[in-house]
Amino acid sequence: MRSPLLDDLSGLDPARHLRAPGHPDDPALARVLAADRTVPDRYRAPVRRSRTAVATGAVAGVAVAVAAGVVVTTTFGGPEAYASWTPTPQVVDPAAAVQDAASCPTAAHAIDEDAADQGSPITEIPVDPVLAEVRGDYTYVLLSGDGALAECFVTTTDGSSQVYSSESVGGTPVPQPGPRELVVAESGTASWSDGPNGEGAVTAAFGRVGDEIEAVTVATADGEQVAASVDDGWFALWAPGEETFSALAQVTYADGTTEEVPLEVRPAG
Repeated sequence: MRSPLLDDLSGLDPARHLRAPGHPDDPALARVLAADRTVPDRYRAPVRRSRTAVATGAVAGVAVAVAAGVVVTTTFGGPEAYASWTPTPQVVDPAAAVQDAASCPTAAHAIDEDAADQGSPITEIPVDPVLAEVRGDYTYVLLSGDGALAECFVTTTDGSSQVYSSESVGGTPVPQPGPRELVVAESGTASWSDGPNGEGAVTAAFGRVGDEIEAVTVATADGEQVAASVDDGWFALWAPGEETFSALAQVTYADGTTEEVPLEVRPAG
């Protein structure tokens, strides 16, 4: 069952009824292609993951895909550290979370070199939120589309806002989990978290969970237990620091039993 928060977030996408790839004559696509997409070096965040990332499907007709991209929208004067972070996600007003996430992307992008001669090398792939959580002053949104995954991280402190997002397109599909199975899509140092204007690196992990999994908990390097958000067959969690999480996650099943499972991306095949 989808949460009301996710339904409200999905309504933010003006292109949610469209299907990729778009027509070359589409005015919205033309505006995207005409826009200056260069990010100045001083704002560019390095793309880093400690383990292999996988996406939820293949992008049909895309010859060269964007493996991972980072878009940073920021204002100066942010805090020095993740002081308000909490190991357990907060129960928040859905309307407030929706407002915080309004600047998150509504599409991922793939590059088709074969289409460059027709003037439309960029294909937009609509993505919808599948999980949203709040820890302190930070809203984290996980989005999924046809062969694409995206993360969005929003900081709202001192009246200013910083938005970080990353996307992965055309990777190996995330396997459908069994009822008691946890499938990790990405785990490691988050690609959106290490920009020069942010608060420092964070470790993030997300993926799919089976119907019988009700909770996922991962220990940090200093022994703190971090509870993941689990919603509609997805899980996600993050914590300050680089390479923070242990190699095992504890899952709690619907019958009350628990089990430790590896928190790692499985090799393709």
